Parts: sequence; C-alpha cells; structure tokens
Amino acid sequence: MNKKGQSLVMFVIMLPLMILALALVVDVGLMYNAKIRGERLLEEAKEKNLDLKEYFKINDIDAEIKKSSANDKNCDIINYRVESVFGKIIKIDDYLIEVSDC
Repeated sequence: MNKKGQSLVMFVIMLPLMILALALVVDVGLMYNAKIRGERLLEEAKEKNLDLKEYFKINDIDAEIKKSSANDKNCDIINYRVESVFGKIIKIDDYLIEVSDC
C-alpha cells in the first residue's frame, strides 16, 4: 500500500482550521484590549470629573453613554463598537463592548 502524500492531505485540511483559530485568537485579544482601554478611560474620566462622552471622543472612541441606578448608586454604562479584523470572514463586522462603573 502506497502512503505517499498522506501528510500533504492532512496539511491541506488542517491549514485553514489553524488560520481560523489564529484569527479567533487575534479578535478576542482585540476585544480584551478594547475593554481594558474603555475601563481605564472611564476610571480616568471619573477621577478628573470630565464629561464621559467628550473624553471618549477625544480618545477616538464613539461611545453611547447610559445612566443607571443600581443598589442606590448612580452608574454609567458605556457601549461602543470595535471593528473586527477576522470576524468579517464569518460576516461579523464589529463587536459591542460594554464598560460600566457599577
């Protein structure tokens, strides 16, 4: 029985799967980075008593800000979108990131 080329078939099958896995890792990393950045910006704006919408806009984030009351505490909920890099392969253009100070 001739088994030449068996490795090539496995490589051709596995390469797209490895590329998709790498793309998922990159997109998750970008989302995590965007969430951490949003939390940092929210914290800085609260410390300096700045307007949240304006502060996020200065830092190139087009955010939607909602006010909420939870547990007798006024909270700000910031929603913004981060563009997907590889999610476009599966028709996901952007991801919604939500940051809150509650």
